[in-house]
Amino acid sequence: MGTDSRKDKINKRWMQLLYIMILLSPIFPVVVLLLIGVGVLLFHRGKWHVFGWPERIFLGFVFWSLISWFFNPYLLFGWLPVGFVPIFFFGLYYLLSVWVKEILRWDWREFQNLYLMFWFFGLYVAIVTIFQRVDWIPTEKSTLFYLLGFYPMQQAESVRSIGTASNSNLAAAMLICLSLLSIYASSVLKTRLMKSGALLSFVVFCGAIWCTGSRGAWVGLVIGLLIQVWMTGNRTRAVLLFLGLVTLGMVIYTNKTLIPREETLFATAEVRIFVWQNSFQLFMENWLTGVLPLHFSYLFDQMTGKYLFHAHNILLGIAVEYGIVGLTLLLSLIVVTTHRARRWRKTANTKEEKRLAGSLISIVFALLGHGMYDYPIIAPQIGLIFMLAVIIIHQQYEKRCLHRPDWCSDRKKSEY
Repeated sequence: MGTDSRKDKINKRWMQLLYIMILLSPIFPVVVLLLIGVGVLLFHRGKWHVFGWPERIFLGFVFWSLISWFFNPYLLFGWLPVGFVPIFFFGLYYLLSVWVKEILRWDWREFQNLYLMFWFFGLYVAIVTIFQRVDWIPTEKSTLFYLLGFYPMQQAESVRSIGTASNSNLAAAMLICLSLLSIYASSVLKTRLMKSGALLSFVVFCGAIWCTGSRGAWVGLVIGLLIQVWMTGNRTRAVLLFLGLVTLGMVIYTNKTLIPREETLFATAEVRIFVWQNSFQLFMENWLTGVLPLHFSYLFDQMTGKYLFHAHNILLGIAVEYGIVGLTLLLSLIVVTTHRARRWRKTANTKEEKRLAGSLISIVFALLGHGMYDYPIIAPQIGLIFMLAVIIIHQQYEKRCLHRPDWCSDRKKSEY
């Protein structure tokens, strides 16, 4: 019993470390994810999910990346097969899913505590982002600043803050998720003071999003808030919130002076259309196998003379990088995850558990909404937030709706 308890504590610390590293750095979360994956390979002796959700999707991307690289054998830096990168990350996502389902095996209360911790320490990201905007963050390079997470200061001359991410759009994507967790925290914390503090943190996170200068982030936040309220079961409130947020969002989105960036909306729209048109052309030329991430940059540069890391649209990005098969895998994952989140919410016993289901699916759709104008989940820091939300939704759905533990038979009527 003592050994199991010790293992549980170790696993808990690893999960907490992974979430804290997401807040601090684009690099450290990959290191923690790799160590978790190696641990699963070395020590897991239980069931391996191959045809479960979302494991089949991760393995599908691994397999299809191998096929795609076979038809597009591009070498990154002249020596690294470009197919290794997606195979590596989707393989780690698969091992992460096995770890969460078969080794961690948390119930919703433990995940609630984890996300409340993530939300609270996320205030550090907001503070760094705001301090960058007012020039209170040192710009010189040092080991301490690297460890504190605000090391990519080569963009310091820009008016757009980059937080603890590698660019302003990724910082905005993280802040969207933390903003949604503020609303979640305000609904599950017990005292009035804590609830007020959570709502105040929502304002702080929104202020930090403004400092990033990201317009697409407001679209993602609106979608995330709408989904979160919709999942409470109050449809009227959701519709009213949607109309109010859309009105506010349009004012912010179209007004150059309200967002700290030099480009007008029309200038950025013109650039995006240029990127989307040429990305779609690449997709049409490689519609079955795709061209894989990182190879996209090379082909786009060859086609247009301009170097871009990705297609600035999540659906188009997946389509051009993994072909129609990859796009089908992603859409399948979204549909099944949404269905399972709704089923989990409907069968949950308590309001707090229902709110957790709503919060996680709202994070998924917020990042997808932001992804209509960018491609944030291609970065491991944001990709981990997205994939962890997906994995936990499937794990909790299976725990409650498929395995049907004894306590499920005596359901208490919950209040919305």
